[in-house]
This record gives sequence, C-alpha cells and structure tokens, in this order.
Amino acid sequence: MTATQRYQFSLNITADVYHAYYTGAVRFIQTATTSGKTIKFPASALRKYLTHNGIHGFFEIEIDENNKLLDIRRIDTEPDKDGIWL
Repeated sequence: MTATQRYQFSLNITADVYHAYYTGAVRFIQTATTSGKTIKFPASALRKYLTHNGIHGFFEIEIDENNKLLDIRRIDTEPDKDGIWL
C-alpha cells in the first residue's frame, strides 16, 4: 500500500485571475496549507471547481510518497456566516 499525505488549504481566486491559469499562461498554483507548508500543484486540477465567481473554498489535496497529485477535493460548500471562505 502506498503512503499518502493530505494537506488542507483555502483559496480565494477570482474568475479574472483564474483566467490566466485556465488558458495555460500560468500553470501552477502555490499556496500555504493550514499547517504552514507551501505546496505547488497544477492549476488544471481545480478546473472542476471553477464558477463564474472564480474558485473559493477550503480544499484538501492528497499526494503520494513521490509528491504526485492523487486528488484535490473541496471540503466546504458554502462560506461562513460572514460570507468568508476559511
């Protein structure tokens, strides 16, 4: 069995900003996890979460022991009571 690691992070990317990722002008997203670790992954992995407002939410990424991306999933589905994504 393969050992995997999971990291959680929040994203707030407007649709205009994500356009550069979507068109391939920018290929990777780099962000900090809740534990303070910096991670970098292909922007294309988030396309399924793109809305007309961009990409907003709290996510979990799973990678294998070779740092290969296995999965990214959104953990939350709505902002908090103040309209803020974690």
